[in-house]
Amino acid sequence: MVLAKSLADQLAASIDPYRYMESLGWFAFEWQVEVLNPGIHRLILLCARQSGKSTVIAAKVVHRAKYFPGSLILLFAPTEDQSVELMSKISVFMKMDPEIVLFRDSSETKKLLNGSRIKAFTSSPGSARGYSDPDIIVIDESSRVADELYLTIRPMMAGGKTDLLLLSTPAGKEGFFCNTWERPSDTWVKVYVRAQDILHEVLPNEYPPFDSEQWVEDQRERGVKAYISPRHTREFLLEEFKEMNRNEFFFRQEYYCEFLNQLGAIFNMDDVDAAFSAGIGEKTFDYDIHLDTVKIDSFWRR
Repeated sequence: MVLAKSLADQLAASIDPYRYMESLGWFAFEWQVEVLNPGIHRLILLCARQSGKSTVIAAKVVHRAKYFPGSLILLFAPTEDQSVELMSKISVFMKMDPEIVLFRDSSETKKLLNGSRIKAFTSSPGSARGYSDPDIIVIDESSRVADELYLTIRPMMAGGKTDLLLLSTPAGKEGFFCNTWERPSDTWVKVYVRAQDILHEVLPNEYPPFDSEQWVEDQRERGVKAYISPRHTREFLLEEFKEMNRNEFFFRQEYYCEFLNQLGAIFNMDDVDAAFSAGIGEKTFDYDIHLDTVKIDSFWRR
């Protein structure tokens, strides 16, 4: 365990979450350093499975809880197990720092001696009521959280000091996570972390060669900070593709973070969006006329 010793190191650690984590002996990937930027207040993190997104968010939470006494940090996830798992990663970092003193420590709540609180919830909208002006709201696996919860959470931020952090892999072309990612915005910092390409290698006739440098540049032109995950080796990805029975849909969703139409979906969401953007969806529907037509038609069918 390595702790900041000089006054300059202590000051740097108090300001910069990455410097704090570095003082504990934990070193981040390049994209995680980006995420730990203390100036980010709206973050949407689109990451491949097991790339390290929950870990870096846990680091961000611990830094806030320690150096900003009285902080309130709320964690949401689709299931209790997922919110508890995020809390367990927070526990790991806290145990690395002997200066953090807890007077309540459970899988759902942590209270620090300095007054900071961290609370973990499931995705029930009812659990999101009763709290106001938190310092950080984290929604883990956001693509699998209902829009109702997200809309219930947002009024908590009326005080203007809350950092909102969304992190997930995709789960179809719907929901607030997908909409937030796809919508152009000057408010949200968007960070995209995908695995390296192996599909051209295994299916060369279906997938063109992937130019990672061009991909990064294309994403940055869209306002997205893009990275190739250093955790996913070629050998691991080849094994995964094989074990998935060469299921391209799940592989592209889980490791390339692509928003794809759900399997078995009746409508292609790209076609639906194109229809609305072409003005087809702007036509009004006269409910009364339609209802009268149905009644007349039903009468003559008797």
